[in-house]
Amino acid sequence: MLVLRRKVGESVVLAGIITVSVLAVEGARVKIGISAPPEVTIVREELLSMREKQRQDERETAT
Repeated sequence: MLVLRRKVGESVVLAGIITVSVLAVEGARVKIGISAPPEVTIVREELLSMREKQRQDERETAT
């Protein structure tokens, strides 16, 4: 895992097409902005985990 330090107003570019910018730091929370082409899906990690758990539950219920 690459770990970077960024200040408010600074950004990181991924694969030359996705920009992640630090918009604000409020206590222990960081507000980020993400610019990406429309075909790139952006989802919070906890939502992916929740979706995967739902799929597992559905598979278990179906059997």
